[in-house]
Amino acid sequence: MKKSLITLLLLLILISGFSQNSGNYYFGRLTPPVKKEKLPEATTIHDMLPSLWINLVLPYKDRVELEKRRKMEYAVGYYLYPLDGYDNLVDYVSVEISVICNGQVLTSQSTNEKLTAGQKNIINTADMGSDISIKIKYTYKNGQKDNPGSDRSIMEGVVVVTVIPETEAEFPGGFNQLTKYMMENIINKISKESSVEKIQRTIVKFTVDEQGQIVDAKISNTSTDQKIDKLILDAMNKMPVWRPAENSKGIKVKQEFTIPFGGGIGC
Repeated sequence: MKKSLITLLLLLILISGFSQNSGNYYFGRLTPPVKKEKLPEATTIHDMLPSLWINLVLPYKDRVELEKRRKMEYAVGYYLYPLDGYDNLVDYVSVEISVICNGQVLTSQSTNEKLTAGQKNIINTADMGSDISIKIKYTYKNGQKDNPGSDRSIMEGVVVVTVIPETEAEFPGGFNQLTKYMMENIINKISKESSVEKIQRTIVKFTVDEQGQIVDAKISNTSTDQKIDKLILDAMNKMPVWRPAENSKGIKVKQEFTIPFGGGIGC
């Protein structure tokens, strides 16, 4: 039983590629990050997310078709070609950007990859820890606007990036100590086999404030078992003081975290 739970925790870590020491990001975040301080410098959607087309969520058949065309176009250097090389294959129909500012959703649309003045304004107001949604509609160049197996000539995909501070908050001792803490305070205290399925449903959110304290911890998706939910919340609230996040000027700032124990969407 414990072996299964340990495997679950390791799977969560591997899925999201978390490693404080390597400069990657915390487990629970399955969306690519963009630093708040870099947003004012962005002039295109690729500036915000160089791996835009790799991360773009498309229907399966549209993804297969896009990769097939890219491989045909750049057969020799397919895997080495710049990530924005997809732009040579497609014509943008529209690029819609949505952000959350002070709890309000702001949206602006353009017809290509260049950010308009309106889009620049709204991404610069995005709250720390919030998501920027980029919805792209496109057709293929060279008159190839057909989409095999579909009656749509315009394809549509979306990618979400999370706004993060220049330096993220860090658990004392880094990744290894955080893993140890989670094992000792959550995983090792779960004994029933039925709890494996229940904990996989759970998503917990919390904020590391400017002093490194854990605040506003809450279960955003319940395990349906009050004891498990309480166990997780207690572990979050009893965590030691973190090293606070900082902006590019070295000023300490809050940072929100989401941990989906079953590998759901996090930030």
